[in-house]
Amino acid sequence: MTLTQNTSVPGAQSVTRVLRLLKLIGSAPARGAGLSDLARDAGLTQPTTHRMLAALQQEGFVSLHPTLKTYTLGREAYVLGLAAERRHGLKEIAEAGLQRIAMETGDTAFLSIRSGDDAVCIDRKVGDFPIKILTLDAGHRRPLGIGAGSLALLSSLSDPEIEQILQRHQQLPSPLRIDLDTLRQDIALTRRNGYATNPGRIISDMAGIGIAVFDRKQNLCASLSVAAIRSRLSGQQLQHALSILKREALQLSRDLSRS
Repeated sequence: MTLTQNTSVPGAQSVTRVLRLLKLIGSAPARGAGLSDLARDAGLTQPTTHRMLAALQQEGFVSLHPTLKTYTLGREAYVLGLAAERRHGLKEIAEAGLQRIAMETGDTAFLSIRSGDDAVCIDRKVGDFPIKILTLDAGHRRPLGIGAGSLALLSSLSDPEIEQILQRHQQLPSPLRIDLDTLRQDIALTRRNGYATNPGRIISDMAGIGIAVFDRKQNLCASLSVAAIRSRLSGQQLQHALSILKREALQLSRDLSRS
């Protein structure tokens, strides 16, 4: 998990830190995140992190589990999320198409968006193939370029912006650090093919394919992707999944232009 920033607003350091904590909590597993983990990932001391979490808890934006002592998003965060969904509506607009992708491929389909230097999964639908690939759930984030949907997003950016993101990726903690030469090769291949692939870079027996979605003004909006066991995303099966993704990306682009 990474939470890097593109710009620094003078005098807003405390606000930025609080927002970073909220993002980290939102990306945590269902059981929540502990104080020490949050402090480490946010780059803060534990006392500072505890004070900020206490303020967020008082305002209802986070909740503290009484026995696990882990933090999860609170009711006020949920209310804000509902308000944002009504305003932007991407998940609702894309839901039917995402479900069609899962049904027609039989595998797991993901809808992801860019958030700073990360890709965030905002929805997931599961097909009927017995072996499920559930590496991402709604709210989970990864550094841009990690995973097929995330790579599709990164590859759609301008060269200068990509290079800035890659340089910031070098500052990630060791477990998240990316081999930049490999990632540059992946970006080049994605641009040549017109779609992104994940040939087992996250889990060796898992593969993925992803495609970017643009609005009518060619603004990057999201990515659609499919993940499956590697044997199901090769040859004709890969082309079948790709044709479905292209169709649904085009339909989503049209739907977003009408919204």
